[in-house]
Amino acid sequence: MIRNPGGSSRSPRRNWSNSRKSIQGRRRTCGWRFPVYRNSWMSGVTQVGEMGNDPSTRYTAGGNPVINTVSRMNEQRREHVVPQTWSMWLNALRTPHWIKSGFCLAALFFHGSVLEIGAWMAVLPIGLCFCLISSAVYLANDIVNRAEDCRHPRKRKRPIASGRISIRRAWFAVVFLAGSAIGGAWWFYGWNTPTWVLAGYYLLSWIYSYYLRGLPLVDVLVLAIGFVARVGAGAYALQAFDSTAHPTGWLLSCTYFLALLLGFGKRKGEWMLLEKTQRELGITRRALRGYTPDLLNVLTGSSALLAAAIYLAYCLNRPDRVPFVFTALPALTGLMSYVRLAWRSTVVETPERLLLKSPGLVISVATWLVLVGLLTALG
Repeated sequence: MIRNPGGSSRSPRRNWSNSRKSIQGRRRTCGWRFPVYRNSWMSGVTQVGEMGNDPSTRYTAGGNPVINTVSRMNEQRREHVVPQTWSMWLNALRTPHWIKSGFCLAALFFHGSVLEIGAWMAVLPIGLCFCLISSAVYLANDIVNRAEDCRHPRKRKRPIASGRISIRRAWFAVVFLAGSAIGGAWWFYGWNTPTWVLAGYYLLSWIYSYYLRGLPLVDVLVLAIGFVARVGAGAYALQAFDSTAHPTGWLLSCTYFLALLLGFGKRKGEWMLLEKTQRELGITRRALRGYTPDLLNVLTGSSALLAAAIYLAYCLNRPDRVPFVFTALPALTGLMSYVRLAWRSTVVETPERLLLKSPGLVISVATWLVLVGLLTALG
């Protein structure tokens, strides 16, 4: 006699002529749609010698306990799906690019409000809105240019280009992020200048993605306007704390040429990367066909020179020019470090990660921010 876990004894020989009701009862006991003697090998379950308290344990038609390893594998898979999904979406939203929204804080340093909590509370919302809307722009750009991204040695691993995120979900995320950004700007600032600047930046980004992205020189000239928009929006947002705050011509012009330096340096990095991987120019970005290494070297050098000249002129025209001119030293050091990297390395192809790969540039930028913030706040 064999005793099953329920405690009742039965004959080792099974009478397969039992009623259909008893067979269905055994199926319900096993917890499977089909008898477990079939699923024990079809569903990947593994027989064990002892019965445990695990709720995933089931019994075969012969009374032997088995463990449903399929359900356990599904539970383990769910534990990994959530982190992978979050990582995939964070990659698609280009969260490292949010550092560009730091340009919204430029007015805090040059207006002398860097030590005021109220000033930070007035400017941080527009910076967050630019983070959200820039992610919407990047998603839309990846959707529109996914065919070109598939040919790029690095961009082909992006979630949309690799097919890990469907086009439908990506469009839904674009609408949600853009609506949240513009709605948030309206909530904090109403239909005032910061909100209109944000909306104008979003419209310009669409025009860039569809028409201007493939035009040499024009692509970088338009991208630089986005940095100027961030600085201007931050300055107008600061008016909620101090009505006298406004973006100056010095600040906007210096920002524009600094953005040109970053843009042309990025193009140089892309050109060198494609040359290094022996890929055809233009298959990943049509505008690259209009550039040459010598032209990009001239453009990066001239952009850095103009940005440095404008900043020096600004320092010399300030009332406190004697102490403030010392801020030009770390600024010039940082500019020269970036130009050197742009001429020799492909690291400038990802400007958002450049601060993590160039300690000298990090020290220069940090020193410059501290000096400017203290001199304007204490002066």
